[in-house]
Amino acid sequence: MKKTIKSILYFFLVLLIVACSKDDDSQDSAYNADTDIYVVGEKQTTSITKAVYWKNDNEIVLPSTGSSTASAIHVADNDFVYISGSENINNTPRAVYWKNGEKQMLEVQVNTETYAWGIAVSNNGDVYVIGSEKENMSNQLNAVYWKNGIKVGLHSNNIESSLTHTIQITANDDVYISGSEIDVGSFGSRAVYWKNDVKTVLPDNSFNVNSQSIYVTDFDDVYVSGMENSKAVYWKNGAKTVLSGAQNVSWTSIYAANSKVYVAATERALDATDNEINKAIYWEDGQKIDLSANDLSSSISQIIVVGDDVYGAGGLRQTPQLFSFDACYWKNGAKTVLTDGSGIARALGIAVVTTSD
Repeated sequence: MKKTIKSILYFFLVLLIVACSKDDDSQDSAYNADTDIYVVGEKQTTSITKAVYWKNDNEIVLPSTGSSTASAIHVADNDFVYISGSENINNTPRAVYWKNGEKQMLEVQVNTETYAWGIAVSNNGDVYVIGSEKENMSNQLNAVYWKNGIKVGLHSNNIESSLTHTIQITANDDVYISGSEIDVGSFGSRAVYWKNDVKTVLPDNSFNVNSQSIYVTDFDDVYVSGMENSKAVYWKNGAKTVLSGAQNVSWTSIYAANSKVYVAATERALDATDNEINKAIYWEDGQKIDLSANDLSSSISQIIVVGDDVYGAGGLRQTPQLFSFDACYWKNGAKTVLTDGSGIARALGIAVVTTSD
């Protein structure tokens, strides 16, 4: 029997400059003959950044026009590999996705910037790509998704800006999308999610809240992670929990498995000399675990659980060299570095496929 663990990831626009690096002590790969590990992200090749993915640590550069990035991955039951991302065409970002390495274009309007943050495929093969669009003369981002290449708007009237973050499609083909809305004149920023295009506003106690990641269990429990006043929080069916031990985080990801809740975050902290650094961390049922040992800086973009194994995708930097950041992933806290430290790279999403007799 083959089980496909599908991952869903949005990576927020302002986080497109996180640090990553290489650890010479972690070159043993985490995969084995019964496991395929897919990691997506971007890597600087010569003077240009390109969308890439790694299958079992082997790098594949995705075809694109100009610079590009890969934001999330979904591996379907037929082993087709879907990857969302963006490319730069004539200095204008364009949302795209790749199916088995072949680029697919999405419906866009003229003079509009578009970004793709996540991807999922329904049971009947419909391809959903979530993202944002912005007219070139406007600062307003609008939440959108594309179903089989055709755009659908999620932006509400009387809202300044809206964003999508991650997507999951359940076994019942319900489509869940996490996101945020911004209206400085009224509520500030607030955490929301959409179920089949119907919006739910999550309860909060602040004007500075957003939701970033969503996970729905087989029992239809809805988990959403995000930030409130720079602290990591998550909601389970609308009930909020504030996670302790980190005062300032910049991104979160959530997964629920084995009756436990896993929330990953990139924490902004001070090192021994009071310099600000990023640290990859996660909580397992509220217990904080630090992944950043021996790294000058690290970040985590996504967390998933496969069986009893906890995987995270992100990056790290281990040398003071400014332009040396490496893509990596963790399995049960042990890291595998995917690049050689000669440039800038980072991992934004991960999917793990296991096979068994």
